[in-house]
Amino acid sequence: MTHDLESILVTRLRFMGDIVLTTPLLSVLRRAYPHAHIGYLAEAPYAQLLQPHPWVDSVYELDRRKGGLPMQLLRSMRRRKWDLAIDLFGNPRSALLTFLSGAAMRIGGDFRGRRCYYTHRIRPAERTLTAIQFHLSYLQPLHLQVAEEKPMLQITDAESQWAADFLAAAGYDSSQPIVGLHPGATWPAKKWFPDRFAELARKLRHEAKVQILFTCGPGEETLVERVVQLSGLALPPVTVLPLRQLAAVIKRMRAFVSNDCGPLHLAPAVGTAAVGLFGPGEPEIWFPYKAADGHRLVYQQVDCSRCHRDFCETMACMKAISVAMAYDQTLSALAAG
Repeated sequence: MTHDLESILVTRLRFMGDIVLTTPLLSVLRRAYPHAHIGYLAEAPYAQLLQPHPWVDSVYELDRRKGGLPMQLLRSMRRRKWDLAIDLFGNPRSALLTFLSGAAMRIGGDFRGRRCYYTHRIRPAERTLTAIQFHLSYLQPLHLQVAEEKPMLQITDAESQWAADFLAAAGYDSSQPIVGLHPGATWPAKKWFPDRFAELARKLRHEAKVQILFTCGPGEETLVERVVQLSGLALPPVTVLPLRQLAAVIKRMRAFVSNDCGPLHLAPAVGTAAVGLFGPGEPEIWFPYKAADGHRLVYQQVDCSRCHRDFCETMACMKAISVAMAYDQTLSALAAG
């Protein structure tokens, strides 16, 4: 059966970076089944990341705000007659939706209370896997030749032109390198300090002679405006961009410096060097990017590293990241490009 799959449904409901990190799995599936219809189920607003995408034929968008079963969405999904469904998310809702997709073969994690929804269950790995390797491990029942791939998002010509026009209108010179800085993050404990982002921006502008662009997620406007003010640089107003427009703008940067959060993963996926500032998270899992491709990790292990805490009174791991460290790694990323 696995040699003649005609329709494959992949589910990863959220979040931004997690969905980007599933694209290597999509590449493997597309190469193994070049004529199969590949669908993807994700929540809004993350579903737009794959609209369009060369390895995805259809995207099903789940509205998280609505409780219960999305009957209209289910009816639309079930029209496809899926041969295979792969649940990369593994929460109760995604497990049930995978089961209700009607797929004859259903792959998911071997989790208590959910394993009954799958025909093939993937046990937790005995060693630490990168996020990319974790997703690829779900292909084991298919017995495919799997090589670790790089994440990829497609930016259309229209989106690329929009980004060029946006930057030109904001006063950026297309002939000079732009470095993006992203001071926000979902977890407060993952946020490097505003004054250090500001100092990094000044050093990059005055010493490295690059243009600086701060990016901002919803609800982060006040934080980023404060960083811009602290930097003393004359920069355009802070703008919250839709995800695909943000990715298109990042594609036009030479490097993108970010906390451990979703936008960090957009950079490698569009071919821009990522400089990841990591604190309480696990860089060996969530920064699977190669130095040979220009990406740089900024991380200092402390006694309480990998605590996974949302909030922290000491912020010891983030304090351990100096401006000099971030600056040197950004210069290294620029030189590699």
